Amino acid sequence: MSNKIINLSDEDSSSAEDLPAITENGSKKKTNAATAKEVKKQKVTEEKAAKKKKNEMNKIYKPGECMKYITVEGHPTLWSNWWCADVSREVTAAGARVISAPKLIHNSLVMWTRTIPRTLDQENGQVKLSPVTEPCGRALYVSSVEDVAEQVSGRTLTEHVGQIRQLVDCALTLVLFGVKDFFKSPRRKTLNSNRTPITEIDLELAIADLLVTLQCDTAIVNTPNELALLIVQLTKAIAEAPHKLSTRAWEDQAQFYMKGESKNCIAMDKDGIAVGKLWQQMIAVLPHSSLETSRALCAKYRTPLELFEALQSSDSVAEIADIGVSRAAVPGSKARRVGPEFARKLKILFTAEDGNAIVD
Repeated sequence: MSNKIINLSDEDSSSAEDLPAITENGSKKKTNAATAKEVKKQKVTEEKAAKKKKNEMNKIYKPGECMKYITVEGHPTLWSNWWCADVSREVTAAGARVISAPKLIHNSLVMWTRTIPRTLDQENGQVKLSPVTEPCGRALYVSSVEDVAEQVSGRTLTEHVGQIRQLVDCALTLVLFGVKDFFKSPRRKTLNSNRTPITEIDLELAIADLLVTLQCDTAIVNTPNELALLIVQLTKAIAEAPHKLSTRAWEDQAQFYMKGESKNCIAMDKDGIAVGKLWQQMIAVLPHSSLETSRALCAKYRTPLELFEALQSSDSVAEIADIGVSRAAVPGSKARRVGPEFARKLKILFTAEDGNAIVD
């Protein structure tokens, strides 16, 4: 009796020793499953964050929305001039912002910045937020002709503009205001006039020297509205430049002219209402076809599959050739048919098994 009890005790002890092992294996499986689930969840979260960031960046550069992320910065001294009175109104109407920037290195400069989302960046082992704005790499040097007349006369305009471009470290455009009025013949010459005498040829030579020596272009405006519209045009070009450059780089990789392929396309909606128009245009663009011919064919064969199945029969060419083509738009015109020649070409196009077959 005692031996039997001892044996039972041994069995119990052996099974008790096995229990922790089973529990440990179960815990490991549970831990691995939880870890895998956590890793998968973290991956999904990172993908969502990356997608959200990408959408935000696309919104910044997307045409139509990119203007509200652009800020036009000018020195307060420049904005106080009477010929800059329309700049704020026109730029604001276009969707961008205009601010005064007293810290600009010159009181005749106009520069652009773009507002971007802030991110965490690592630098020298430290994590910090990225800047909230980025420069756009373009600047204007706006001046009246009276202010640069002395430099044009002394042939120092190129040196002066070159120094400013080195300070801003970006592409620079010289904007001259009031050229037309400056060279008008005055009604009465006064002895105390302090205007530096320069001719139109002198100014043209100075502008040409700027372009050749510094690759600095020049824009001439004569009214406050012209100056404001010039700044608006440059603002829009700067705002859309990243999107256009990326689109052009993507299109350059193709072996065909992608914009030409998108000519006269049919806009498709979610309900597929424009599918019939697309099928009609596919027939209309074929050689020796017309809008009336495509309408007649598409009225009988609603889809390309119906036309393909009809062309499988031996007498399909004669059947399609006898389809009447309505010419209701031309008064007194005779009714005509699709014709055997066009029907034969359709049969070759839809049923030829050789991809090199010539439709002639």
